[in-house]
Amino acid sequence: MNGNASVTSRFGLLQGILPIQGKQTLKDSFAGFQLAAMNIPQALGYTRIAGTPIVTGFYTLLLPLLTFAALGSSRYLVVAADSATAAILAGGLSRLAPIASPHYMALASMVALLTAGFLLLARAFKLGFLADFLSQTVLVGFLTGVGFQVGIAVLGEMLGLQIQSGRTVIQLKR
Repeated sequence: MNGNASVTSRFGLLQGILPIQGKQTLKDSFAGFQLAAMNIPQALGYTRIAGTPIVTGFYTLLLPLLTFAALGSSRYLVVAADSATAAILAGGLSRLAPIASPHYMALASMVALLTAGFLLLARAFKLGFLADFLSQTVLVGFLTGVGFQVGIAVLGEMLGLQIQSGRTVIQLKR
């Protein structure tokens, strides 16, 4: 075993993409292009929900995917931004700073870096088994609630109405 192979197997580096099979490379490339065609507009929309500049959508596509390719343990998982994460981020940080302000962006950056640090710690301590304790019902309920929250939040813009409040419950009362 050479030095590179021992480092790769000891630390689990590139475990999600190794071994690379020559005959699968073309199919994997086409799958990657299809995924990019779907994820780029989607991630740009999620940045709108999160209250961050559009360019951050590109960072949420590139950096996590490259990191997951190096450190991830599965070929079948998709790592990308999602509406739930964007809504939770915006909901939590909008109380601390005006959306899209420099302070808001600093807070969002800190949340992203802390999350990355915790995920690296979870990977180092092999804590992936904890996800098995989340039931399908809880996950579906959570994602349904986020969907309703996001839908209500953008309902005014979709209908061309002027919204006076950033809080979704108050929007429903009016």
